[in-house]
Amino acid sequence: MFIRRLKSRNGNIQIQVVKKVNRNNKVVKHLGTARNTIELNELMELAWQYIDNNRIKQGRISFFDNRYSSSEIEKFLSRLVIIGTYDSLVFHFFNYFYQKIGFGKLNDSCFEDLVIARIAHPVSKARTREWLEDKLGIGHKYSLSALYRAMERSERLNYQDKIEQLTWSFIKKGNSADISVLYFDVTTLYYEAFDEDDFRKFGYSKDRKENQPQLIIALTVDTKGFPLHIKVFPGNKYEGHTMIPCMQDIIKKHKLKDFVVVADSAMISVNNMNELEAIGLKFIVGARLANISQKLFETVTSTVPKTDGALKRFQFGKRIIVVGYSKKRAHKDKTDRKKQAERARLALSNPSLIARRYKFLKKTGKNKWEFNQAKLEKAEKLEGLKGYVSNAPELSNEDIVHKYTALWNVEKSFRISKSDLKARPIFHTVKEKIKAHILIVFTALAISRYVEVVTGKSIQKILTLLEKSKEVFLKETLSGEIFTKYTQAKDPEAQKLLKLAKIAWVT
Repeated sequence: MFIRRLKSRNGNIQIQVVKKVNRNNKVVKHLGTARNTIELNELMELAWQYIDNNRIKQGRISFFDNRYSSSEIEKFLSRLVIIGTYDSLVFHFFNYFYQKIGFGKLNDSCFEDLVIARIAHPVSKARTREWLEDKLGIGHKYSLSALYRAMERSERLNYQDKIEQLTWSFIKKGNSADISVLYFDVTTLYYEAFDEDDFRKFGYSKDRKENQPQLIIALTVDTKGFPLHIKVFPGNKYEGHTMIPCMQDIIKKHKLKDFVVVADSAMISVNNMNELEAIGLKFIVGARLANISQKLFETVTSTVPKTDGALKRFQFGKRIIVVGYSKKRAHKDKTDRKKQAERARLALSNPSLIARRYKFLKKTGKNKWEFNQAKLEKAEKLEGLKGYVSNAPELSNEDIVHKYTALWNVEKSFRISKSDLKARPIFHTVKEKIKAHILIVFTALAISRYVEVVTGKSIQKILTLLEKSKEVFLKETLSGEIFTKYTQAKDPEAQKLLKLAKIAWVT
């Protein structure tokens, strides 16, 4: 039995003693209605007395009831059995944010468990099932086949569109950054396999796993790194051809056109810029200054002031290019140039053993190379310079650079996905399960990024703080009642986290 408090429209509170019967709540005793704090306290005391009297009649003693002697308490405690100690505090914490963003509307508890497990303990699906049972006491609900069926269900029922709509709605309510600027980038995920198929392809790998098939993942985030859209491409897809399909998806799904898309220099091409303009989008992309026309190159390198923070704008066809100078970048560029030149000259001493490309070497014949002095001189002139191409001349130079430098948010999201959420390597071989795995990581990433923003702590720090507390399950052998309680949360930082997620703990 337990006490239920029902608040009426006029602010009065009804106090009832309720008992669970066949999963339904049955009112055992209605104590009355409280109109103020004094009446509420009196009714609560009567309710507790009623529960205690019922326990006494049944020969059961309330836990640590001070009306009984220590011997009676010891006798009662002897009937208590600890039936489990679980790490469910972590689960309940992230589940709170899963629900807050709106993912609970999927009404799929198995998918929900897979997402939260990906944050708390990212391992294979087989080991995930073990973790759910050993650490949370809920894994017994699922067979491994049930987890796989949940993944297949997420594809069959098109969870991706639903999840993206939920994240989009969440942001529009003002819970994250604005959506007037979106950030786009791609990365690669490799397979723990060596055979290709229609989906898994060999290609350029950012993880240096060219001997293994891979996928290309395109991700779009807001200004705080909250993921909005994800698209998976075969591993041999040229990354420069991924941007336009993703932007078209966003425009179609969310009826959004008035935004600026920001991407790095790998995304820039005349075709991409033309297509972005054709669909009415503004853009800011990194410029490859070494590839601009010789005339503009000479103008840029000779007129941009070599003072820290200097910015200068140039016409770049029908677009603009903003070039900035940084002393810190100049120092790094100079150091890198010297190292690369030294490696190139060293390789020239035995050109037949050259097995990779060197920045300052050019091939003149079979096993014949020479030092590229012109390229070295060009690199020297570019030291400290960084360019940004845009079709938004109404933006100031400072605004263009500021927006571009926030691109680190999408890069951080990729790092979280690969490191904290362990999206790689991929062990699945069926296309539907592969896409479901990526979707689980995407959903976990949305929760992780939001939690990091509202707490100011990394996911790893949060896990370290919360894993110190456990949920203990106690069973009273006479009545069969089961009690649960969290162990003491002493750390003030942990207490703040629990309060944020509305979790009661022992102080």
